[in-house]
Amino acid sequence: MTVVLFGESTGGLFERGVGQYPTVGDEVHFVTATDLSIIYGRSHSATGLTVGTVSSASGIPATLDLNRFVSRHCAIVGSTGAGKSNLVSVILEAIGSSKFPSARVLVIDPHGEYAKVSPGRSKVFRVTPGTGEHALVVPYWALPFEELLAITFGAMSPANEATVRDMVQDMKRAAAKQLANPPPAEAITADTPIPFSIRQLWFDLDDYERRTFKTEANQRVLTEVEQKGDPQKLISNVYPIHGPGGKEPFKNPSPRGISRQLELARSRLADVRYAFLFDPQGGYAPDLSGRTGSDIDGLVASWVGHDRPLTILDVSELPSDVATDVVGLLLRIVYDTLFWAGTLPVSGRTQPLLIVVDEAHRFLPEGGDSSCQRILTRVAKEGRKYGVGLTVVTQRPSEIDATIISQCGTMIALRTTNPSDRSRVAAAFPDDLGGLVDLLPSLRTGEGLFVGEAMFVPSRVRVWLTQAPEGGADPGVTTSWAAAIRPDPKHYEQALSNWRNQLKG
Repeated sequence: MTVVLFGESTGGLFERGVGQYPTVGDEVHFVTATDLSIIYGRSHSATGLTVGTVSSASGIPATLDLNRFVSRHCAIVGSTGAGKSNLVSVILEAIGSSKFPSARVLVIDPHGEYAKVSPGRSKVFRVTPGTGEHALVVPYWALPFEELLAITFGAMSPANEATVRDMVQDMKRAAAKQLANPPPAEAITADTPIPFSIRQLWFDLDDYERRTFKTEANQRVLTEVEQKGDPQKLISNVYPIHGPGGKEPFKNPSPRGISRQLELARSRLADVRYAFLFDPQGGYAPDLSGRTGSDIDGLVASWVGHDRPLTILDVSELPSDVATDVVGLLLRIVYDTLFWAGTLPVSGRTQPLLIVVDEAHRFLPEGGDSSCQRILTRVAKEGRKYGVGLTVVTQRPSEIDATIISQCGTMIALRTTNPSDRSRVAAAFPDDLGGLVDLLPSLRTGEGLFVGEAMFVPSRVRVWLTQAPEGGADPGVTTSWAAAIRPDPKHYEQALSNWRNQLKG
């Protein structure tokens, strides 16, 4: 038997740390129910979040210190099917209870699992909202320039990238004059979140490539447009076709050579899957001059400024090639707004915010450098100072950036079978309790090791079952396969229609 000395009880009060060490020959006693209640029964009635019971004593509630759970960050890990979604749902239900009416929790939900958690206490956003849900919009003009360029036009040469950057900066400076409180022009860059028309930018770039010229009085002048285009409808200007063999009209002598990038941009701007980004509802889509009916403050208020404790951002319908950048953008919008709120009543210091990121290995891969990874790393490192907490949930802790895991003061490890994942968990366990990792493969479904700041005593906990229909539950295979009548094949036609129209049945 290997014993790790962790704490001691004096006068019926258990404290971490050892003041008097046992010696050879001292008596060893079986633990009693009274002993367990002293060790695990520390009450957090005012700040507690009860999520289950201690496995070794089913009558003792397992309570997390909510203050430390939020401010010191938390990692929830476990193999697929171990009960992570159930645990997150139980935590959200506890926070969303009437005990914390002014709570603020923002959940990044990549699989649409948490929409049914705490109905009436949560607000759900998705690209194609259902009944009682809200449209998820993320305006493109809030993206940093490099990310906007990559999503819209793709890779460009350094010279062309510099040209487009200057054009965007000029458009933002012109559009800023229409804002209620415009910043000084010298403070505006291509990265400043100011509305401008991406369609007008595309039109100007496209028009430059299509121009033809003629000669008048030994001067080369631009030919007249034969058919005027429409930037809003992505219709190009039509010029006289250049003549063959160097005859008039002449081609543009110095084109940028970005025809491929312009075609990609046109397809992205017209693609219904990207409408949440390039044609956002709610007044966030600029007109050709850059004027909008709504601004970022209204967007942040709709996400975390409403009267419900929970906000579920269902990002399952985002195109996979931009999902990480979009999630990074919306998190950056929220975090920077709370950061610059300073001491205002909506700041994180006054009303803390908890960000929960499910399937975190998708957004925080080891060695990655996406916008999402940068903002989440920033939250992990400095969020405590500004009242923003982080909870990352993953089935592959070995694939997550080690910096993020190291910043999590609380570790909740459910059943984990992969050796590399167990090694990462063991390295993250505080208090020299790495030996507990040997228990991970044998944990029951819904059972986990709770270690760190939010759990006073490292505990093996049996988590309660969520009250909501759990999206992460296993499909009922035998029930479905035992049905006497198979589904009508005509439903495949509807499924194809939903796919093409980006609608879920």
